[in-house]
Amino acid sequence: MFAAIADAYRRTQKPKDIFWNKYVARPLAAVLTVPLAHSRITPNQITFASLFVFAGAIALLLAVPGYHGLLLAVAVVELSYVLDCADGQLARLRGTSSPVGAHLDFLMDELKAFLLVAACGARLWWEKEVDFWMLEGLVGVVIVASAISLTTFVRRPEYVGSGPRPASAGDYGEGFVAQTPARRGPMQLVEALGKFLIHYPSYLVYVAIFNRLDLFLHVYVAINAAHAARSFLAIIRKLGRQAS
Repeated sequence: MFAAIADAYRRTQKPKDIFWNKYVARPLAAVLTVPLAHSRITPNQITFASLFVFAGAIALLLAVPGYHGLLLAVAVVELSYVLDCADGQLARLRGTSSPVGAHLDFLMDELKAFLLVAACGARLWWEKEVDFWMLEGLVGVVIVASAISLTTFVRRPEYVGSGPRPASAGDYGEGFVAQTPARRGPMQLVEALGKFLIHYPSYLVYVAIFNRLDLFLHVYVAINAAHAARSFLAIIRKLGRQAS
């Protein structure tokens, strides 16, 4: 069984992947992928299951107070992310990967981002009894939605042409791979940090351990705001003087 899991992981891994995926999430997903490989369960069904599990995590985040409630909710978020990895790995193992499946995966990631930001704001408002947190949660959802909408636009083939497709603010799953060659320099380090912070499954465990959901919400909203501003400015520069 272990050999089959190792083989499935080897056959479904990606040439470029982040540390959390390579050493944590995808090996765990391979454990699920092996028994599913010869079942009637489809990768898209696992994608939907990932969203439902994530919704369960959000319910825990809202309903179970205290430190242990946060740890439990984040553990379920990570389980959802393992499923999010398993759908693509199962599709690659079967040779059934498709563009619509990839787009469905991105869509689920984006819905999860909305749910997480709103739930973080609501939980902090409930625990701290300060209206600011509810306001930040609402504003955060608008910012994340704006960042995703702007990136969806700049991903359009009519806009991109033959250029590389930018990573979405909501992408943290199968599609979250850098689209440009690695370069060194201050801006590249800032971009690398931004990509890491967008990929919240990589560090949400530490947020829970240190009980700093407040800091996570600040940072995640700020990174999405910067992403939205950058995308909007890029659109203005490219299309501002161009006839529609």
